[in-house]
Amino acid sequence: MKERILTKLTELRTEETDSLAAMEFAAERSVEMMKAYCNLEKVPEELMGVGVALAGKLLDSGAAATPSRKAKSIREGDVSVTFAESGSGREEQEMLNYFRAELDRHRRMDW
Repeated sequence: MKERILTKLTELRTEETDSLAAMEFAAERSVEMMKAYCNLEKVPEELMGVGVALAGKLLDSGAAATPSRKAKSIREGDVSVTFAESGSGREEQEMLNYFRAELDRHRRMDW
């Protein structure tokens, strides 16, 4: 499935700013997100379009790029820096909610 999503994504995306590595990551990430959301081992063929659209959204949002690290807190006494990852799971959950109607048809209960 990942390879088919990547092929379709490269056909649709003509921007030079999208690197092949970013598109590969977006394709793989979209498959993993759909599998996790639906509690499936394998993504059904019916979700191919959702996978391509989700990978495109990941590219557009910059989530397919290396996550940037921002300082969450800095303490000067004995030097302590805490980093916060940008693009937490909240952005990904919002993306999945966009495709919820299609994904929910394939969703399984997790026992």
